[in-house]
Parts: sequence; C-alpha cells; structure tokens
Amino acid sequence: MSNRVEGFFKSEHFCYRQWDRQVSDNLLSEILKGIEPNNCNTLLIVSRNVLKKANKNRNEELFIKVDNKTLITCFYCQFQEYLATTRVQKYLIIDNI
Repeated sequence: MSNRVEGFFKSEHFCYRQWDRQVSDNLLSEILKGIEPNNCNTLLIVSRNVLKKANKNRNEELFIKVDNKTLITCFYCQFQEYLATTRVQKYLIIDNI
C-alpha cells in the first residue's frame, strides 16, 4: 500500500481504514481517476454498482472523505442511513467508472 494514489495523498488514518475495510489501491485508482481535487471537504460516495464491478459484493456504498488532495477516511454505509443524519456535507456520487 502506497501513500499516494492518482495524485491524492493518503493520511495515516486513511491508510489504516483502507486496510481495515479491505479497499484496494486498484479500486481507489479506478474511483479517483476522474476526480479533480478542490479546496473544500468533499465526500465521495461510490455506488454498489461500481463496487460490484470491482468484485466487492457489499450491500452498502463506499464513502471516501477528501480534503483538497488528501484522503481523510473511508467507510461503508447505506446511503439512506447517511441521508437520515443531519450533517451538512458536500458530496459527489460516483455511479460509473
């Protein structure tokens, strides 16, 4: 596991969570290939369809928190469950790679 992927730097916390949740660098590379960094916190939401294409059969979406060019954390959660919370967060849904 490297400290960089597709121009994004991985925080130490992200590296641990990536390992803990078994998110491969190949999957990250595919997801982040078309994403351009911006100057604010963004939550990338990777759909189940994308995960299925990568042979990850999960009943949850993959959430990746990005701040500028730094990957902060990643976790699995159901999208509806996430929407039920009262967080205000800018997000981007990735449905096709």
